[in-house]
Amino acid sequence: MKKWLLALGIALLTVHAAVAKQISGPQTISKNFYSWYLSALSKDESPIDEHDPQLNDYVTPQLLQKIYVLIKSPDGMDDDYFLQDQDYSDSWVDHVSVSRFTINGETASGDVTLGNDPNDQQLLLVTMRRDHKGWKIDDVEKENK
Repeated sequence: MKKWLLALGIALLTVHAAVAKQISGPQTISKNFYSWYLSALSKDESPIDEHDPQLNDYVTPQLLQKIYVLIKSPDGMDDDYFLQDQDYSDSWVDHVSVSRFTINGETASGDVTLGNDPNDQQLLLVTMRRDHKGWKIDDVEKENK
């Protein structure tokens, strides 16, 4: 009986974790994305160049296609699309903050701030789109300070 209850408890926790990931809001998804993305860059990984499959969990297929087209264009892409800058600051890696997102139907937008030093921050406007798997990043723009 105890083993059965333990197995049921583990199964319920697993289902709860899967459902929580699906219903996470745009704030949580964008914070998780930027934390993962900056961590990868700090380890000298390049999620975009290496076609990291985890990008598919966070980014719409349309945006990924747009980025790949920009990369292959004759002029290339000067800035990292998700950072809207050529490089990142080490101080951004552990300092990602997200404002409340405004949801309008299947889209949402909100501010993401990278870094906590006002002299070394990147302010981004992130637009997300909801699909059958949850919220995904669909556009990123640099905000003026």
